[in-house]
Amino acid sequence: MKLYAFDSGGGWPVGTDSFFQPRRAAFWVLVALIVNGLFYTSHMFSTGLKVVPVTVLLGLLAWAGYTLAFVLALRLFDLLEQHPPEAFVLAFCWGGLGAVFFAVPANAAFQSLCGKLVSPEFVAAWGAALAGPSTEEFLKLAGVILLVLVARNQFQTHLSVLVVGAMAGLGFQVVENLSYTVNASLHFPLESQLDPVWLNLLTRGLLAGLWTHAAYTTVASYGLAWFLLHPERSLARRLGVALLCFLLAWGCISCGTLPGWRTCSTAAIPG
Repeated sequence: MKLYAFDSGGGWPVGTDSFFQPRRAAFWVLVALIVNGLFYTSHMFSTGLKVVPVTVLLGLLAWAGYTLAFVLALRLFDLLEQHPPEAFVLAFCWGGLGAVFFAVPANAAFQSLCGKLVSPEFVAAWGAALAGPSTEEFLKLAGVILLVLVARNQFQTHLSVLVVGAMAGLGFQVVENLSYTVNASLHFPLESQLDPVWLNLLTRGLLAGLWTHAAYTTVASYGLAWFLLHPERSLARRLGVALLCFLLAWGCISCGTLPGWRTCSTAAIPG
């Protein structure tokens, strides 16, 4: 284990990069894309706020509580000791704002291309199982890579990479689930605006939440950690491990979006 000397003010270890790096291009790329995603996501939920405000506001509270529970669990196991708080805030925001901003049009473009190259019937059955993992996992992992570029010497253990990946996946998971909650209330109206919140929190949060995006990005991040922390290995082997972990995460997402599983997982609320 690497030992650090801390400054007298109780801050982060002396000689270790901060995640506030205005002189590095990666920092501004990360911030710009997160801010852009914030405007996009706000616009995406603006219609829901006008039509089903109770669902949106209660959904925000419910999924915020869900996030807090995850963070407390990570803190309980001392996983948040790997980095200062801003690292996890940036990772969560990237997953929930930056990655989501790119994922929505990327998924649509991917499925449109499949429809032209194969058939609309193929897209209806298999489009989500192919588009989701191909675009979403790449985008979430891209945020982890940007954070590594911002503060490279913060990532000196496998766990330091994995926990950032988990936080990026959690951000994506929470915003995606909130969008499902709002869409369910908009397109499949029930008697109460509260029902979509409870049903989505149960099905997508509690029943399936422990093995969705947070877990997938953790798996993919292990490959990145192995690539970074084993320079003594050949480049081909490091790339092979990184690719293998990415493909494993890809397969996990794909299995979760197969036609049969998707039908079961959305039986409570269509969408």
